[in-house]
Amino acid sequence: MLCYVMFFGRANAQQEPQFTQYMFNRLSYNPAYAGSNGAMCATAFYRNQWMGLSLTDPNGQGTGASAGETMNISFDMPVSFLHGGIGATIISDKIGFWNNIHAKIDYAFRIQLPTGNLAIGVEAQLFNASLDATKLIGADQFNENDEIGETSDPLILQSETDDMLFDLGAGIYYQIPGKLYLGFAASKLMQTQSEKLHWNNKRFYYVLAGYEWTVPSYPSIRILPSALLKTDFSSASAYQIDATLLAEYEHRFWGGLSYRVQDAIMILAGFSFKDFKVGMSYDIPTSRISTQASGSFEVFARYCFKIENPPDPPTIYRNTIKM
Repeated sequence: MLCYVMFFGRANAQQEPQFTQYMFNRLSYNPAYAGSNGAMCATAFYRNQWMGLSLTDPNGQGTGASAGETMNISFDMPVSFLHGGIGATIISDKIGFWNNIHAKIDYAFRIQLPTGNLAIGVEAQLFNASLDATKLIGADQFNENDEIGETSDPLILQSETDDMLFDLGAGIYYQIPGKLYLGFAASKLMQTQSEKLHWNNKRFYYVLAGYEWTVPSYPSIRILPSALLKTDFSSASAYQIDATLLAEYEHRFWGGLSYRVQDAIMILAGFSFKDFKVGMSYDIPTSRISTQASGSFEVFARYCFKIENPPDPPTIYRNTIKM
């Protein structure tokens, strides 16, 4: 049984939305990724967190709270006259009685280097947080018999339960296409505050890296290791690391394992057909939540349309016929 108790005071934002298949969702973590695929891509993610988790009040009644449900829709494409790419992402993230909507617009300026390319990205972020305060239980509502009474908590009693915040993000992203990628990004740089919800946005940092290795004896097989670090630097233990190893066959089928430090072991699999790609994952929790939840399920789909950039027509014509 989980008990929801709201204490008066200012709260910090929770962990950013989480995705096991982060290697296929790089735009959500780094605005400098926009357009790096060289194609017009649309991607949709759905994640059901901690399935089977029973959320009840102190009397054992269902609360209607969400254990965690996240949906992500993103779009990005290269734009030659902007010397980079643009992108946009909308994320719906529900947990407990919170319903958070993230809307992001990205621009990446790309510099061609001898061995790869380097992009610098900026991001405008709109963040809407809403809270169903009518279902919260204040710490002052319990009497000596553990019965629930009235509350005087101003956060629970207030009528306004949603707010819109603006913030910024930035990142850098380096890649050698078909070989490796490495990125660093920061989200919620302004750490905007909400007085209505007694809420502080927390700045987050991301380090994302991956490598692609073709097995010399079996060129139809590629090994794809990758890793993601998330932290807010608030303490030495305020970080999360995902490490993943995938094997891909003929650029069509892939599967592998991932490990989230002190949290879960994940199984990943997927396939691609022409410009369409589908993947899924299942998280097996290794933390104490494993005694109350069966795991987390995630699925994504992506469609990419290759953009052809024909050369500009000549503006000067020469007469090659000799008179």
